Amino acid sequence: MTSTTAAVRASVAVLAALALASCAQPGAEPTVAPDGPPPSASASAAPTASASPTASATASPGITVATHDFEAQDGAVRFSLPEGWSVDDRSAMHEGSEMYDNGPSWLNELVVLDEDGDRMLWYREDYGNDFLECREVSADAERTEITPFSEELAAARAAEGDPIGPTFALAELGEAAQFDAAGEPGEWSVVMGVVTTLPVAQDGCSDLTDVLWSGSRVVLLDVVGDAEREDGIPDPTIDFPDEQSARAWLESAEHDAIIGVLQSLELTDAPLLDAAP
Repeated sequence: MTSTTAAVRASVAVLAALALASCAQPGAEPTVAPDGPPPSASASAAPTASASPTASATASPGITVATHDFEAQDGAVRFSLPEGWSVDDRSAMHEGSEMYDNGPSWLNELVVLDEDGDRMLWYREDYGNDFLECREVSADAERTEITPFSEELAAARAAEGDPIGPTFALAELGEAAQFDAAGEPGEWSVVMGVVTTLPVAQDGCSDLTDVLWSGSRVVLLDVVGDAEREDGIPDPTIDFPDEQSARAWLESAEHDAIIGVLQSLELTDAPLLDAAP
């Protein structure tokens, strides 16, 4: 697929000092959309992945069965990958956060690559433990329920009186201008990532957030497009020339393979490390 525009995802922060932009993001890199053209420059780090083949969990009908597992160096996240897919591991030590009185710490940033080296998913972590961000969701959004939180992490959240709600792989589509003011008439886009349910809906937005609580850190996970913003942040929007093409992608084998990876996702209660693992 091709992409000519950069996405601007509309979200509303409900806690004033809790925008990820205000924290040090793990280093972002240009990204390539599913089936998109190759990047003009190669990735800054060589793809790495655990190589031990395993029997994957049962997948939903039509979902690509994953064939080998990946685990972050600090054990904070695990997922399974289809044959030939890999992970570009950009995790590193990051400066401390005065806001959360935490760090310096090891924070994970992982870019999932398909068999052609095109970037499919962008996983990144940041400091925080009380981060809430809600946003509007289109009425016809595709929701695929997933269970990414480990039993230990879910139990810890419940013990604090704030149990984790249903979590979804959420795909929204609409006219490109809905996500980017520079979108051309007739063009359509898909925005896809992982969201979880807030305990109570906030005024002015839905009860969903794309910020996942993972014990001593917060996590964001998006399907990425083949464009990048001027600041180098990958574009979590996949652009298409028309509505038919956008809807067809939601029925494609590539889409199903991505869902398979997200269904295998497991966030653990691993603590933040004060040194590289």
